Amino acid sequence: MPLDKASVAAALDANIETIRTYLEDDDDLVERYRAAFRDLPERGSAADLRDELSSFSYPGAMPIESFDQCDSIINHHHPSDEWKSHEAVNRWARDLLMDVPMLAADGSEIPPTTQFNVPLAYVQAAWCLNHHAPEGELERAREGRLLGPMDVTRAGGQNDDDEYRFVDNSLVGLHRYEHEAKVLINQIEELATAYELGDVDRPPIVLYDGPLVVSFANPRRPAVRNRYLEAVSQILAASQHHEIPVVGYVAGTNAIEIVKMTRLLLNEEFGSNRIIPDARVLTGMMSPWGDTTIPFLCRRDGSVDGLKTSYKGREYEFGEEIHFTYMKVPPGTGLDRLEFPGWLLEASAPGNYDDLYEYTLAMIRAEAGIGRGYPEVLQQADTDAVLDQQDRQQFLRLLQKWGEENNVPIEWDAKALSKELRRR
Repeated sequence: MPLDKASVAAALDANIETIRTYLEDDDDLVERYRAAFRDLPERGSAADLRDELSSFSYPGAMPIESFDQCDSIINHHHPSDEWKSHEAVNRWARDLLMDVPMLAADGSEIPPTTQFNVPLAYVQAAWCLNHHAPEGELERAREGRLLGPMDVTRAGGQNDDDEYRFVDNSLVGLHRYEHEAKVLINQIEELATAYELGDVDRPPIVLYDGPLVVSFANPRRPAVRNRYLEAVSQILAASQHHEIPVVGYVAGTNAIEIVKMTRLLLNEEFGSNRIIPDARVLTGMMSPWGDTTIPFLCRRDGSVDGLKTSYKGREYEFGEEIHFTYMKVPPGTGLDRLEFPGWLLEASAPGNYDDLYEYTLAMIRAEAGIGRGYPEVLQQADTDAVLDQQDRQQFLRLLQKWGEENNVPIEWDAKALSKELRRR
């Protein structure tokens, strides 16, 4: 049956005050946090604040040395003051990005085939490399992987060799994550080779669609959590080893690190109040286009300390290396979060940029401008990677045909077959 629109509308009307209260009752708290954010540079040096926070393992955020040179945690993007149209944004962005290679990757998946008597799944990663050349050079590719029964099921008992196994849909997401990481690392290595050989003139930039701090893996089983941590640690290690900037791009973030840090520093004032998202506070402190916060060190939770791996014979640890900044680009009032490794703050950059972080931030801001609020290269990777319902139906047909041609006894589940026949 179709959605009962009248019932949904009535339920929304019945809860209007609850929803309105949730959205409006923190206005006073937001203003108090904004005042506290404005006063942070006057509270002391980065070392002073870090000392105040030293008794907390995970205070959310930590100020870094650049904090001592600022009089505001907001960096205003002055070029945007002159813009009157999106065409002006485009002209500025395209000039800035000229000959800067920017790579992005994204993934998608087809869930296990519960329709058949054998569970199979498919994951796909797409990458897109925009050279931003005058002639418009764009490289794109997709790489897929079939997941067999042992990839998408796990033992029902305590031991992996138990005979009974059941389909675990979350394993497909894990395999997709690992596959996407491998594809991205391969492209980082190829970019590094091209840069070293002089085939690329300006430092390439890699955009990762999602966070580098994988707190979402914390509730998973330890073995699964560790595999998520290993995958992102390998990306970070490849980035540092080859000196290719990688940035985790999170659109519309609800992270709370700066608010949490401020609450700990001003416990008497905020200790009894609930924690609200950083973006809820910061957006009213920023101009409409391009402003960012100064970078902070991320100390969110134990998933940060779990970022460690070996790569090319060298050990890497990133517990004190993941930094973040917030960026405001229209449309909407939400903020995007950029997570990046700390070595970017110390590496030199071409042109008039103080370091590789400033260079990378400028280029990502420009890419978001061309994409009307979301980096265009990420949009392209997402479009190429997505597997829709039509792809899933085609996968089922290919699987069934393959079974028939190769005398593999793949059969429909009775319930699934009944649904399929009713929907035709």
